[in-house]
Amino acid sequence: MDRSTRPQVAPPTPADYPADWVGIGEARALGGLRLVLLRGVPSPWSLAAKAIFDLKRIPYTRVWRAPGDAPNGLLEWTGQTSYPAAIWGDERPRTGWAEILLLAERLGPEPPLLPSDPNERALVFGVAHEICGEMGLGWCRRLLGIERRREQAPEDPQVETFLRKYGSGDEGFAVAQARVVEVVRMLADRLQAQRDAGRAFLVGSALSAADLYWATFSNMVALLPPEKLPLPEPIRAVFANDDPEVARALTPALLRHRDWIYERYLKLPVEV
Repeated sequence: MDRSTRPQVAPPTPADYPADWVGIGEARALGGLRLVLLRGVPSPWSLAAKAIFDLKRIPYTRVWRAPGDAPNGLLEWTGQTSYPAAIWGDERPRTGWAEILLLAERLGPEPPLLPSDPNERALVFGVAHEICGEMGLGWCRRLLGIERRREQAPEDPQVETFLRKYGSGDEGFAVAQARVVEVVRMLADRLQAQRDAGRAFLVGSALSAADLYWATFSNMVALLPPEKLPLPEPIRAVFANDDPEVARALTPALLRHRDWIYERYLKLPVEV
């Protein structure tokens, strides 16, 4: 397949990226778009939010919980304690992946990441939910990490905190590994069907949010190499996939697609 004939989007340049981080307290007094991110780890939800706004060249302030911020600063500002959160002017905070995507589409229509065709649009949302949503790829990989930590350190107070925020009952732990494999296989099958139809993307004939979500969430099952995703070794070890069934579900084509999306549309090396 000659990808050069597909619709192209010029990748962002270094000047398109915000240079500095500010704390939550400082960010609340600013205008424009503020993006509260989990800094220092490859959280796929944060990576995806950055990728979407960067690709659309929508200026934003990068916000993190700075050492001087109040412990409940994010809760007071956004009404919740998860990352990322997108705040545009005086509008309500957007904290879910779909809310953030829709805000980005409104603020920066080009390039569109949701197809105009309603059937393809529904497909993009469906694939995206399987990657980003509750009991999707990222969610279930996180559940597996919580379960492992619970076994290693049952008295760790953070385990109980994570269980309250992200737990889906014992049945969630029971099906999490199978769901990860299921979603990866679905993506591989969908990509192959698209290739068989002469298309280069996961949905339709143009780049969509589905491609960006796969690229950014792929680190939950197959980390980019250190030169593309620099991480301290302890953090890399936490995110590394050691499940042979998940590894078998990952096709070379699916990983090549991830690499192509990063190289063509996103920024490398990845900043966390």
